[in-house]
Amino acid sequence: MLMLSASAMAADRYERAVTGEWRLTAALDGAEVTSIDEKEASQLIGKRFEITKDAVRFGTRECGPSDFAAQQVEPDMFLRKEFHASADKLRLPNPVTVVDLSCTTVFIKRPNRLVIAWDGWFFDAVRVKSGSPHSSTAMSK
Repeated sequence: MLMLSASAMAADRYERAVTGEWRLTAALDGAEVTSIDEKEASQLIGKRFEITKDAVRFGTRECGPSDFAAQQVEPDMFLRKEFHASADKLRLPNPVTVVDLSCTTVFIKRPNRLVIAWDGWFFDAVRVKSGSPHSSTAMSK
């Protein structure tokens, strides 16, 4: 019987923690440089964000497969270095697990809660329970 390496088991655990369908619930804060303004960010609240092993989908945008590389970081230092942003408004645990996806980064806030970085903004997101009347495979724009 083959044993999985510790890093493969950890990647699988983080993959399970972040894959699924998510609904953006709040635009928390933007980085110093963003692709969208505050009004555009607020218009994304309520939209669906899908993370699978094969793709990340949001509206009409789709990115390729992810390897779900994860690390535990101190939020203030990580956000300042990687995003030129502050962690003050994100309400992240310290340390926080950061998972690198094909075209974005997510922070595991707690089970079924993420902070998703998108277009220079940080969004609170809640997992959409499968089978709920609002769950669908069609992603909102």
